[in-house]
Amino acid sequence: MVKEITKLSFKDYLSEKAMDNRFYQGLIMYRSTKAEIQHYLCRRPIRIDHLGICLIRKGRLKLSLNFVDHILEADTMYFLSPMVVMQVMESSDDIEMYTLFTEFDFFQKIGLPVYKVYSMEKLGHENDTILHLDKSDSNRFYEYLMNLEYQNTAPQEALFRLEIIKMTLMLLFYEISAKVSNNLERTSAGFERKNRMVMEFLNLASLHFKTHRSVQYYADRLFISRKHLTRIVKDVTGFGPKAILEEIVISEAVILMNVSSMSVKDVMQELNFSDFGTFSKFFKGHLGQSPLVYRSHKNE
Repeated sequence: MVKEITKLSFKDYLSEKAMDNRFYQGLIMYRSTKAEIQHYLCRRPIRIDHLGICLIRKGRLKLSLNFVDHILEADTMYFLSPMVVMQVMESSDDIEMYTLFTEFDFFQKIGLPVYKVYSMEKLGHENDTILHLDKSDSNRFYEYLMNLEYQNTAPQEALFRLEIIKMTLMLLFYEISAKVSNNLERTSAGFERKNRMVMEFLNLASLHFKTHRSVQYYADRLFISRKHLTRIVKDVTGFGPKAILEEIVISEAVILMNVSSMSVKDVMQELNFSDFGTFSKFFKGHLGQSPLVYRSHKNE
């Protein structure tokens, strides 16, 4: 159990790090040492409002992702999103980590298709939040990150800078997608249109899931039919929109249930369930135990 979760916004982090001279303000790449990790991350659970990829190049990191403890070694990548609560417990003296942060809608803004490995980061499930790499993959991903940092911060007007940034991001996410899902065939213009629609759905879902859990609501907001939205989302992600909404809600419920200052009733009300019975049935249907039993185990 934790007393509270610190929320770290993209804009707050941007201002703290004094990162003003960037070609894309919605893109940050930086290197973290032990001192910085201890200052910003250690001993407090953090939840971000953006998307992140973290690559450990050297050393060891002990951290919790959605309250599951992990010890990560060099050549490991992990993914962050608003649906993931991270807490760093300790790091080795030689830790060296490189992090790419982007605003949630950054890829829509620059017209870059992003596959489910990153746009959803597979809903924060433990097995898909961490990616173990061999040395050659780790070296290549590191070079992509270094190139992004150079292109985004170079003071002079660089020729084809926009195209290079987009292509580097494309290569990075193609390869991550290949590692996780072994699927590189979705390159048609039709799929890219579907992907943009799914990103719009996910963005709306992240904003409104507490108050709107009807697929029809999101179809109306996107000016398409419920059937069409269901088909597109399932084609791109492998999940239906109803399943995605429920996973977002249960992930949020688990996060809030780990905050000691919130009672089970507080969590139910925060998520806008009409009564405790409905909330308990929903919670037990996804986790196999009632919220009261889950909370009692957390208090042991």
